Amino acid sequence: MLNHTPDTGCDTGVAEFMDTLARLFSKAAQIEREPVDTGDGVLLYTSEIHLIDLAGRFPEDSMSSIALRLGITRGAVSQTVKKLEEKGYLERYNGEGDNKTIYLRLTDAGKKAFAWHEAYHSLVNGRLIQVIASLKKEDRQNALNIFLTLEKIFEDCPELRRNVSEMFV
Repeated sequence: MLNHTPDTGCDTGVAEFMDTLARLFSKAAQIEREPVDTGDGVLLYTSEIHLIDLAGRFPEDSMSSIALRLGITRGAVSQTVKKLEEKGYLERYNGEGDNKTIYLRLTDAGKKAFAWHEAYHSLVNGRLIQVIASLKKEDRQNALNIFLTLEKIFEDCPELRRNVSEMFV
């Protein structure tokens, strides 16, 4: 998306900014693709870690509620839960007197993976917060404005893709 900057007559700083954004997104995507070992020799993928995280933080949520929180289908959650059950991180159970609603419970291995995830984010987020807090208030606000503008542009991308596709029909 960002790797093709049209010649707009802008200074090279704009191109450098765009290249840096593209590189950051690429690095973030790479981090998300890499499975992790939370200490027991089993590789967990990002989707699995995120499901463990939500099951740990919201034990009262049903699988349907977790699907909503993740922004994915119940079927996708069900597939990931099945993998995590096979790996020994989660177990399903029904609420008392309710055979329809399915809840998730972390096993001991799941609790360990949950703690690993919290520790990891504590370290990463701590570094980010330290850098952000060191910025001048005005610089933080400018960065926030850029991020909010980028968010809106990215929200518009599906429609823009459809529009461009229609031009090629």
